Amino acid sequence: MVEQYDQPTIVDMEAGLEHLSRGTIRYVDCILIIIEPYFKSMETGAQLNRLAKELEIKHVYCIANKVRGTEDERALETFCAEREMNLLSMIPNDDTLITADRANQAPLDYDANGIAVMAISELSNKLMNLEVI
Repeated sequence: MVEQYDQPTIVDMEAGLEHLSRGTIRYVDCILIIIEPYFKSMETGAQLNRLAKELEIKHVYCIANKVRGTEDERALETFCAEREMNLLSMIPNDDTLITADRANQAPLDYDANGIAVMAISELSNKLMNLEVI
């Protein structure tokens, strides 16, 4: 008997296609694909998106990371739209994250008002409101 749980489980997996190409995550409820505004990253994200759909995973979202401005935003939006990828959020490139890491602090503790921290907070709210189960 498979037990149902009310609490989500989040797994941060290695980058790449292996988990999907082997079907090892076939029974997940939701996948978040992290992409960066570089062609190779976006192409890998598109392949992950396609494989997730082939596995009939119902909720597949993309999150853009290290977005440097409007040119990156437009490129990501266009790329995702052309490939029917659901772009959920964009996290701006923020040197504060590197500075916080060097100071051995969580970004939230280092600068709760940093642009990336604020975007991640907004993403967290979006994720909490998704009906994926």
